[in-house]
Order: sequence, then structure tokens, then C-alpha cells
Amino acid sequence: MSLKLNISDIKQGYAGLKKLAKSSIEEEDIEKALAYIKHASILAQQFNWIYTDEETENMLLHISKSIIPNTKVKYETVNNRVVLYDEFCVSFVLAIQYLDALIAAGKEIVYIAFEKPQRRYGLIFDYVQTLPNTKVVILPLPKSKVDANQQLYQTIVDNHPEKLLLHIEGTSSCIPALDALPVEIQTYIINLADQTFWLGTKAIDYILEFRQFGVSVSQQRRGIRPEQQLLVPFYPIIDNNPFQGFPPECTEDGKVLLFAGCDIYKVLDEKRMFWHLVKRILDTYPEVVFLFATKGDEIGMDFLRHFILDNHYESRFIYTKFRPDINEVLAHVDVYMGTCPASGSLMSQLAARNATPILQYYYPGTPDDETEQAICVNNQFQISYQDEESFMQEAGKLIRDREYRISQGIKLRKAMISIFQFNQLVDETLLTNKTQIPLAPYTFDYLQLDERWFALEKAGFIDSTNYLYGLLGAKNCFRFAPALFFKKQCKRLLKHCGLI
Repeated sequence: MSLKLNISDIKQGYAGLKKLAKSSIEEEDIEKALAYIKHASILAQQFNWIYTDEETENMLLHISKSIIPNTKVKYETVNNRVVLYDEFCVSFVLAIQYLDALIAAGKEIVYIAFEKPQRRYGLIFDYVQTLPNTKVVILPLPKSKVDANQQLYQTIVDNHPEKLLLHIEGTSSCIPALDALPVEIQTYIINLADQTFWLGTKAIDYILEFRQFGVSVSQQRRGIRPEQQLLVPFYPIIDNNPFQGFPPECTEDGKVLLFAGCDIYKVLDEKRMFWHLVKRILDTYPEVVFLFATKGDEIGMDFLRHFILDNHYESRFIYTKFRPDINEVLAHVDVYMGTCPASGSLMSQLAARNATPILQYYYPGTPDDETEQAICVNNQFQISYQDEESFMQEAGKLIRDREYRISQGIKLRKAMISIFQFNQLVDETLLTNKTQIPLAPYTFDYLQLDERWFALEKAGFIDSTNYLYGLLGAKNCFRFAPALFFKKQCKRLLKHCGLI
């Protein structure tokens, strides 16, 4: 018997967390209920066998009614006033893009966020202070989840917006505040996590999608109606962090620099296809130096060490760690190589903004092959490949033919949505509440996505056993997820005996 959890165990643990949330609501312990819902949603977002949950949304509606009074009076909104509620407060998601578009449209803006105790990433608080016609409201750190909801609700209604844009986390604890808002406020969620489970489908009027994949998932798995969907492709914000340079191995004459960057789990599927392709490129083209940026991770770092040493790539494969100057890296390399099995639209867009050509492979039938969806707004053309030999032919052309590299980079930059186009699209979309780009949902095999997410558990990137056992406790784990309980006890016994 495998001691790793299977998807049935995960589902049992998820159901157990929801039962505890429901019990907490019945006991009127709302804080505990919100905590259980939060943890359940984190688990659902790790594995994504579902993309919304009717029962959870109804619990949040019930909580909303219990913590926020219903005034039952006609609510007056201020024409042309828009609130943007931001839970991320960083430059590299989509708050700045939407704020700038609202400014360009002549909107009166109220930017709301909670105080951040740490400056781990660049906050945009300083930036929003410089915006014209913008009121900035930084709420104090909440004492509890209930307090956060009450603060947020009151702040939104006190500002009487016509429209509310939500730039929130998929596991946000503030959905009850949104559920309670007056119907006169038109509410839009920026669908940042279109590939994963998220809370709040019942709290919104419209959903701002950025690609047709998200359009498809929202209609097929979230119960979102087509008339609620507004398609608005985006462009990336460029941080002006100075270039930190490259090691000497990269600066020799004749070298061609390929670069990739991602969270390591995106390139460590069971087949290791990304690394197979990297090895083929390095073995075929001696002029190539490969740079790879990622955050430190024990499993990933161990793999990288072996990959470099076993293949004798010490001078040709450069691990650069996390780079705050990521835009400048993409401006100074020759080719950006997209990741597999999962890619990232932000990195591809930064490459396109810098006219750096993209080399991308996807497994055949990959449903979220987002490179073209993220870039090809003005012009449609092939960037990615699902055939290995065609991919290698493209790699050879990009590596050996400098003129071809330059022309492909320019082609990418021209295909991307411009800032002006984005601003105009946001203005027209919010004005009409109708999508300005036709929706084109498509069908695909969700099982392929399910297997990709579950591979993270099998590879050890996440530890759902300890996570769930710690949340449920021994007694509830035995009640709700007995297989998980026994696997945990077996692990403890084997560890005690020194066998693992």
C-alpha cells in the first residue's frame, strides 16, 4: 500500500474540513468556520478536481448574513466612481494595469487595501499615492477574519461606488463582505487564477477573463453565464530594477543565451520533458549557455545539482536563483524557453515586450497552452510546438540564425496588446458590461489537468498528509478520512523504526 495520499483521500479530507466549518457555523463560531473554509479552499486549489463549490458558497452567504447587518434601504451610488479592492499589493499582478486604465477612462478611483506587515515584495502603496483623481484607503491590520469582512464592507459602502473591481486571492476570507454588498454596486472579479479553484462565484456580477481557457473553465466548471464574462487580455508591468549582469560564461563571443524561469514544480513532471529538451539543445548546440531562475526548493535544488553534474554542464547551465531584475534578464538573453508541462503567461509576455523570441513546447493536447493566448492579440501565428522534432527545428533556427531571432522577437512584440488598446478595452467593457472580444470556449480533457496537479503530491512538493492531519486532528481524521489516518500512523511507525 502506498503511504502517499490518493485523490480519494484528498476529497475525504476536504469534505471533513467542510463538515467542521458547518459545525462551527451551527455553534456560531464564525471565526473558526472561516478558518476551516480557508483551509479547505487551499486544499481544493492545490488539486483542482473542482473549480467552485456550491455548498461552500452557501456557507459564506450564511456567514455574511450573520456578521453584516442588512439595512434594507435604497442605496445611492456615485456615478463614475470605481473602487478597486487589492489583496496582493504588488506590481506584478494586474492592479496597476487596471488602475492606469481607469485613470485613462476618467474614472474617480478609491483604492482599498489592508495594511501589509512585511515588505517582502514591492508594494504599490507608494505608486497609488501618485495617481490623479484617486483616494487611497489603507485599512489597519484586522483583528480577525470577521473584523476584516466588517471593515471591508463598511469602507466599500461608505464610498458609494458605482462599480467594484476585485483583485483578490482565490482563497480570500473576505467573500462574506462581498456577498453583503448592495445590489446597486456592480461587482467584477479579475480572474487571475483561471486555472484553479477559487471562492466567490456567488458574490460577483461579472468576471474579467484574460484568455479563452479561463472563459471555458468558468462556463463549464464554475457555472458562470456567458453574459457575465468580459474578455480583457492584459500586458505586463515592467519593474525598473537595474540589470545585475551575467556570469563570465555568458559573455564570451559567439555564445547564445537561452533563459527559462519558473516555480520549479512547473518543470518536474514524471517524464521530465522540459529537461529532456534542455539536454537535447545543449548537446546539439555547443554555443548555447542555458540560464535558469527559480526560488530555492529542496527537491528542485537536488534535481538541478544532479542534472548539471551528471551531464557535465558546469560552464553551460547557470542557475541564477530568483532575479528581481527579471525584465532586464529577458532583455539581455537571446531566446526565452517556456516551461513544460505548465507555462507562465507573465514570463512569455515580458519576453514579447522585450522582443525576445520564445521557444515553447507543450505536451500534445495540453488544454492551457497559454503562450499564444497571452500574446497573439493583434496577430495570430504559431509560437509553441507539440511535436518534439518540430520544436527542435525551431530551436535550431533561433540559435543559429540571428536575423531570424530578431524578426521573431519583433513579430511577438507587435502581436501583443498595447497599453493603449488595454485601456480602451477596459473603458468600453466597463461602460457596456459586454465583452468586446468574442468568447470562444472550447472543450478539453480535464483529467490531464487533474493529473498534473496531483503529480505535485506524488513528487513531494506538497505534504497533504501532515497538512490535513494537523487541521483535522486525530479524532476527526479517523471520522472523516480514515485512510489518511492510517497512512499517517503507518508513517509514524516506520519513522520510529528508522525505516523512512
